[in-house]
Amino acid sequence: MEDEIFKIIAAEMAGEKVTEEERGKVERWRVEKEENERVYRMVVGELGEVVRLVKAKGGLDGEGAYMRLEEEMRRRIVERSGKRESGRGKARRMAWWRYGASVAGVLLMLGVGMMMWMKSGGDGEKVTEERIVPGSGQVMLTLGRGEVVPLKRDTNELIVADTALRIMNERNTLVYMKVESKGKAEDVVYNTLTVPVSGEYCLVLADGTKVFLNSGSEIRYPAMFRGKRREVFLKGEAWFEVAKDSTRGFWVHAGEMNVKVLGTSFNVKAYEKLGTVATTLVEGCVEIVCEGKNFRIVPGEQFVYDKDSRESDVREVDTELYTSWKDGYYKFRQAALEEIMTTLSVWYGLNVFYQNEDAKHIEFTGKVKRYEDVRNLLNKFEQTENVVFDIKGNNVVIRVK
Repeated sequence: MEDEIFKIIAAEMAGEKVTEEERGKVERWRVEKEENERVYRMVVGELGEVVRLVKAKGGLDGEGAYMRLEEEMRRRIVERSGKRESGRGKARRMAWWRYGASVAGVLLMLGVGMMMWMKSGGDGEKVTEERIVPGSGQVMLTLGRGEVVPLKRDTNELIVADTALRIMNERNTLVYMKVESKGKAEDVVYNTLTVPVSGEYCLVLADGTKVFLNSGSEIRYPAMFRGKRREVFLKGEAWFEVAKDSTRGFWVHAGEMNVKVLGTSFNVKAYEKLGTVATTLVEGCVEIVCEGKNFRIVPGEQFVYDKDSRESDVREVDTELYTSWKDGYYKFRQAALEEIMTTLSVWYGLNVFYQNEDAKHIEFTGKVKRYEDVRNLLNKFEQTENVVFDIKGNNVVIRVK
């Protein structure tokens, strides 16, 4: 019971979302007895000091720093308890220290924005390792007439300007602007935006819909929407904020899924190499057509289709776990290592191999900034579970110790 309580406390102080039910468990535990309240106040105080201590030191250098952190917490708790090491006082102090160490471990697991120091070699000199960070692969725009335009990041550039349409590249965002024209309507012209592995890009369609494309993704769309339907075609993953238009529905065609909306915010994940396609809804309401069946989901729900079994499922989820990538980080909660590494491989361009089948099913909780060296996260995993990551270039071999 205590372990669960302290994980909830640590998670909340680490910036994780905590449910009302979890908060209720903590409150009930606090009022059960006076000692629980004293322990709660002490651990919260110590956890705050741990965060400040880690920030002051600039991070942790793996096991050695963690041991120093434990020692510092032990010293502080011993000093605060003010008990003699005998009888019941000694037992209580040891129990309090166990709680503090548990919180420190959870704190490490959750990350709390810690940066790993470079590990020192046996002779005291620092050993440099090649960083594995997202690259800056070239984003390409293919216009309807076949012209391919490389898009430059952090620059403003006019791509197309005619009597009906303007296309601007505005600092990592491709913007389509319809120009009022009294001429006759032209045929629908499709453009394609391609984002390489380790890249990302934003797109504003002519109707005002915003699209945030993830690594290794491609979207095909009309330069201007005409007719009664707004339709786009996606490979990979994208976040959509659809502009409302009561007269024209918006459709996303992604693998086996066809997602229909009027105005909403949702995430679509449909990488060709993955075994599933999924839609996660944050706001509004969407209808999904898949394998001849219709599904309607509401905010907080996710639709998943398994390509192998051809089975569909609608379930309640923490949407942040599936949409946090657009905000600059990945978040995992009790996720299988295979699922985590699949996500990271798309962003970091990793080739992942498993020496032990059991390693795929080890579960982790944590966060990683999208532009952080992936070694930081893998080092944290090694500290919390019996697993080893052997990294050579962009190849990662995973084995159980």
